[in-house]
Amino acid sequence: MAASFRGRPIRSLRMRGRNDSGEENVPLDLTREPSDNFREILQNVAKPHGVSNMRKLGHLNNLIKLLCSIGHREEKFGFTYEEIIICLRLALLNEAKEVRAAGLRALRYLIRDTSVLQKVLRLQVDYLISRCIDIQQSNEGERTQALRLVRKIITVNAMLFPTSIANSLIAVGTDGLQERDRMVRAAIAIICELALKNPEVVAKRGGLSTILKSVIDCQLSRINEALITTILHLLNHPRTRQYVRTDVELEQILAPFTDFHYRHNADTAEGQLKEDREARFLSSRMAIVAAFRSWSGIINLCKAGNSGIQSLIGLLCIPNMEVRKGLLEVLYEIFRLPLPIATQDFTEALLSVDPSRFQDSWRLSDGFVAAEAKVILPHRARSRPDLMDNYLALVLSAFITSGLLEGLVEVVTSSDDQLAVRATILLGELLHMANTILPHSHSHHLHCLPTLINMAASFDIPQEKRLRASAAVNHLKRFHEKKKRGSKPYSLYLDHIIRKSVSSHNRRDSHSRAHRDIYVIKDTEDALMMNLRDSHILNHKQNLDWNWLLIATILKWPNVNLRNNKDEQMHKFVRRLLYFYKPSSKLYAALELDHPKARQLTVVGCQFVEFLMESDEDGQGYLEDLVRDMVSWLSSSSGLKPERCLQSNGLLTTLSQHYFLFLGTLSAHPHGVKLLEKCGLFQCLLNLCSVKNQDAVLKLAVSTLDYSRDGLARVILSKILTAATDTCRLYATKHLRVLLRAGVEFFSSWGMELLVTQLHDHSKAVSMEALDILDEACEDKANLHALIQLKPALSHLGDKGLLLLLRFLSIPKGFSYLNERGYVSKQLDKWQKEYNLKYVDLIEEQLNEALTTYRKPVDGDNYVRRSNQRLQRPNVYLPVHLYGQLVHDKTGCHLLEAQSVVPDLSYTVRSPMLDTWEGIKQLKAALWALGNIGSSNWGLNLLQEENVIPDILALAQHCEVLSVRGTCVYVLGVISKTKQGCEVLKQYGWDAVRHSRRTLWPVTPEEVDTQLTSELSSVPSTLSLNSESTSSRHNSESESQPSKDVLDQSDEPSLYLRAKPVKDRSPFTILASSRFVRNRFLNSLSLPSKKLRSTSDPKTPSGSRTPTELKTGGMRRNRTVTEPSVYCTSQGDCPPH
Repeated sequence: MAASFRGRPIRSLRMRGRNDSGEENVPLDLTREPSDNFREILQNVAKPHGVSNMRKLGHLNNLIKLLCSIGHREEKFGFTYEEIIICLRLALLNEAKEVRAAGLRALRYLIRDTSVLQKVLRLQVDYLISRCIDIQQSNEGERTQALRLVRKIITVNAMLFPTSIANSLIAVGTDGLQERDRMVRAAIAIICELALKNPEVVAKRGGLSTILKSVIDCQLSRINEALITTILHLLNHPRTRQYVRTDVELEQILAPFTDFHYRHNADTAEGQLKEDREARFLSSRMAIVAAFRSWSGIINLCKAGNSGIQSLIGLLCIPNMEVRKGLLEVLYEIFRLPLPIATQDFTEALLSVDPSRFQDSWRLSDGFVAAEAKVILPHRARSRPDLMDNYLALVLSAFITSGLLEGLVEVVTSSDDQLAVRATILLGELLHMANTILPHSHSHHLHCLPTLINMAASFDIPQEKRLRASAAVNHLKRFHEKKKRGSKPYSLYLDHIIRKSVSSHNRRDSHSRAHRDIYVIKDTEDALMMNLRDSHILNHKQNLDWNWLLIATILKWPNVNLRNNKDEQMHKFVRRLLYFYKPSSKLYAALELDHPKARQLTVVGCQFVEFLMESDEDGQGYLEDLVRDMVSWLSSSSGLKPERCLQSNGLLTTLSQHYFLFLGTLSAHPHGVKLLEKCGLFQCLLNLCSVKNQDAVLKLAVSTLDYSRDGLARVILSKILTAATDTCRLYATKHLRVLLRAGVEFFSSWGMELLVTQLHDHSKAVSMEALDILDEACEDKANLHALIQLKPALSHLGDKGLLLLLRFLSIPKGFSYLNERGYVSKQLDKWQKEYNLKYVDLIEEQLNEALTTYRKPVDGDNYVRRSNQRLQRPNVYLPVHLYGQLVHDKTGCHLLEAQSVVPDLSYTVRSPMLDTWEGIKQLKAALWALGNIGSSNWGLNLLQEENVIPDILALAQHCEVLSVRGTCVYVLGVISKTKQGCEVLKQYGWDAVRHSRRTLWPVTPEEVDTQLTSELSSVPSTLSLNSESTSSRHNSESESQPSKDVLDQSDEPSLYLRAKPVKDRSPFTILASSRFVRNRFLNSLSLPSKKLRSTSDPKTPSGSRTPTELKTGGMRRNRTVTEPSVYCTSQGDCPPH
């Protein structure tokens, strides 16, 4: 149908596009009988002659007003629906496009349910709608109304959707881009919507190919993702999977990479081929990444045989630099790694992806220290699994098994320098990631390192390749050293907070450790005088030419201060420094923030302040002079008028903002606090709290004051949290997270109270931020006890407030508090009826936001927002579940047992209803509930009594709904949180990772096994390249002995445990192919867990420990009170939780 209209002569199209301008104002009397109005309207619309098009347009608009006025009550019409539709059908044949558009609009209002739609289709109006869609492109108003009517048909009953309209939509979607049709995106969006609700009609008409073609046409990530996700959704369920030919259609998205002569359009000019190819690379990259963000995409692209993932990795071995470059970008994005800049300098590339590198959001005018700390300082979560770890482990296992690391070695040794540098960094990142989140039985990927080193040492290969391999080995060593150092603060502000959070006896030495003195000096007065002269401070007026390294050395000189040294030269030295740093001098204060010596000058300034504090009377006089000058500068600069605020006086751009670091240094000492109070600083800050336009000043004050002691600093923080502007209150609230993560002393005794106060802030952003910080703070038991003691009101905060309240149930004190009020029994009823289902929505929404461009709607807005930027490596910590909290205590377990919770959930798992989405959601809710119950040993006993774990494993292996397999994977990981859970899963051939999330370089105690010993003896000595990481993680299993692994991360113990090799072939077919397992592919399909808990751990005699275990046990002394002191690798021991 569409093709016939596209072939219509141009003259005909022009005639049909004729337009009568304007609409005649036709009066409508709503007081008349509706039947009379209907008769008048329909008579005028149906008359072939005597009524102008302008008048017909007016009557059609009146029909819509009449329908809206009286509703869809057919008895008032005076006509049947068929008669009305027949009259409106004539409007769709009118020569004026405005009349046709109005007729389409009237039909849209008329179709209210399936019965009316059936009448419309019976009268073959759908062919006229197709005719309106397939009209000349200039008739946008008419075509827009046609597309709106089409969407109404889909909404009312998509199963009745006519093929005639589907043909027209698919024709526009397929060829519209070449014809520059502005409706092409709208048509494709409707095809996607229809494919979700009636895939049969779309598939039979070739609509799925249109969608996939459009994927390669689209370079906007959010649209590209929506298109490919439509196909992935169809692949998820067996009922709709039949319509997609996975081997042909899904792998179309790989074509720009796999086909070196790929042409998306045959008529692309030769001169535009390069530009077109780059655009197709970008589209394909987006689609591949989106596919690897879903279970159906992973399972279909990673299936056994000639899979998509093997095609991609195979391309790395082909020396096509353009394809290699594109594939590396794909891999960086899949693994959520920042892409290094394109450079031949390895150091420069490594610095460009350093998490500590400066980011624009860290500026004073933006997120400042709170934003930096959220990136640099680790989350407090200890016992909560991070679902992103599990997802990345799954994908990493898939790529490594398919030979990714060997492919990267080939890229490193046979590409140009820029690509080799990128590939080396990616290789290092993946090796580090593998050592962190993959179980020991999957450590065979380290075999790529001997390959690389052998190439570096061999003279049988070309010299250029040997030199590249040698350079890569050195680069990997440097990368490893950088990883060992970890993330360091970029700003002096965060560095100041971290340093001041350590014990007081280390504070004096903190700066000296960061800045290594280059002068070896003797502790004599002569040497001191010599250094005073050599520093040039006594005889040079150019301050920046002074030797600041020597000045720092003098300030840190042992046993030297103004009390012990009455020499005039020393006083002159101090006065010169004092004059340089005083704000009134406008020397230090006038320097720009990006001055080369800015950081050094500020560090020396903080040392100078500490030096004066330790110099008693003489030093106190100089120090008071400096502080009064700073307070005077602060008071005079921050006037009440906006034009006099500090922002306009260079606070945002000059070193004057670093004066707050000096004040913060003073506030960390009792004598300094007295001096600040004496000079009026605290009063000045308190006055500024309620003054507008002082956001930057208050941010600096909040970020630098020391809160480890009870005093005026906490008073000021409390005042800013409650009395300042919305922006300042939000920032001060975020800063409480910084203090929490930095480990400021006694946070539970004062920080929790401040956070609870913020829950009642009139700004929703502030209250929700406080709630999120409280959720993180409750990872520490001391903070949880403090919160229970405060008895906060959380009901006004919705579901998130409820989840925080549920945390109370994890300790006896909180359980008693809530149980006495009848809260527990009410919540059990609510969770059984609705909250278990809500939990599925909550957790899947968090995963969607982390993995896709989806962004959660704000303030109840139902509009789904999407972003062009994916989040960099977000965390998705397992949300709190009622059952998961109850099973931490025996009383809670008895409560679940009494209500037969586990048997009911087990029945749902054993008898799933997979035909409907509601049934699938019920199954997922049951799985998550069982997983949370199994997260403690008490709850795990309930699961074992019901014998439901084998049923969960069966679903993970064989469920036809692929997203359910993914849920099972996560749930098995939650069960593996405890030692007992690991043991139960180990009986089914699953292994576990048992080291802390924060342990970057875990030590692996090996089992005493003859086969293992013989295999280890054959490991090339070059494996010692990566010291702690690689040499201790050599794979001890052969390719022909697959095993199933559960990723389990506990926060306290740092032990990798290895399952005994499984001799027979595993039945594990999570990717719908038993051959997959033979290739050791994706065997680690369960959630990495964190802190482990047990109340009934079987102890193993210490005599059974191996020497490796004894050594490891001796090295690790940081166990918590509840951890066992005996480590037993033969039993897969891990501490209780």
